Amino acid sequence: MNEYPEAPASPTTSTDSQPEDRPPAPGAPSSPSDPPTPSDPPTPSDPPTPAGPPATLAGLSRRLADFAAARHWQPFHTPKNLAAALSVEAGELLEIFQWLTPEQAAAVMADPGRAHRVRDEVADVLAYLLQFCAVVDVDPLTALAAKIDRNELRFPVADAAADRAAGGWAEESTGPSDDRAGG
Repeated sequence: MNEYPEAPASPTTSTDSQPEDRPPAPGAPSSPSDPPTPSDPPTPSDPPTPAGPPATLAGLSRRLADFAAARHWQPFHTPKNLAAALSVEAGELLEIFQWLTPEQAAAVMADPGRAHRVRDEVADVLAYLLQFCAVVDVDPLTALAAKIDRNELRFPVADAAADRAAGGWAEESTGPSDDRAGG
């Protein structure tokens, strides 16, 4: 995934080489003549080890904002662009499960390579959602709590029990894919 749009190359920089102000990737040589560092980068099956205290939503949002600001990417972070990027990343998460049977989908996380892809796509979706929320000034936790409150009123437990007793969903429902799941 291309996390962020690349800034246009200036006449003094080349898109073929890494900008001087960006450090090389972990394990990569710092210049073409330097040997790689002895530490191997983690393999896709190795979950990343968080550094420091546990992450918070606010802390991650701040890190994302700082990351984008340091690279002067704010002009690209419009509501439309971030919503589109969020949709693309959600599609990439869906792609992992496309055409799998329910049993195969349930076993995806048992495969280290696929589990790594799922974690990466979940991170991408969350990153773009947090950036979108920051740009449109929406607190995602407050918005989610309000949505759950509304759904609890719209779909009381007694109605759900009656639907199950009747052998399915209410007549006006199109099934579990309608708005009952939280949409």
